[in-house]
Amino acid sequence: MECHIQEHNGAHWVRLAGVINEDAEIPLKDATQNLEGATTVCFNFKDVKTVNSLGVRAWVTFLRAIDAVPGRQVYFYECIPDIIMQINMIPSFLGKARIASFYVNYVSPATNKTHRVLIDTNGLAPQAIPSAPNCPDTGTPMETEELEEEYFAFLMR
Repeated sequence: MECHIQEHNGAHWVRLAGVINEDAEIPLKDATQNLEGATTVCFNFKDVKTVNSLGVRAWVTFLRAIDAVPGRQVYFYECIPDIIMQINMIPSFLGKARIASFYVNYVSPATNKTHRVLIDTNGLAPQAIPSAPNCPDTGTPMETEELEEEYFAFLMR
């Protein structure tokens, strides 16, 4: 796993890439040191491929250290479905962070194609499931790839 950190407009942006697994401990430990003094930390998960159980452990340990800084705000951006599933199963994977945006895989019943759609949480009503978009090819309504109640459980907390 790779962590790329950039400072922009007073926030520290951490772009994660690769697989979050047992090998993630070292880059996450380095990231903890590089984020010292940061008051706003924004994680981008777009380039994460997957997370395994040892990666979950490494991430939760890392996030506890990030959350321990008083007054620090933490945001998750472009959470891929694997990240959302981890958050739903293991709430400590999110810690005190706020999800700013996440991807949903929608399937078009008309074409049987999957379309990944980015949802911005600022545009959602509290504890509301986002409306399924129409298929870009046919204009007909699409359906979530996962069961809505399970996939969007994090929005109901």
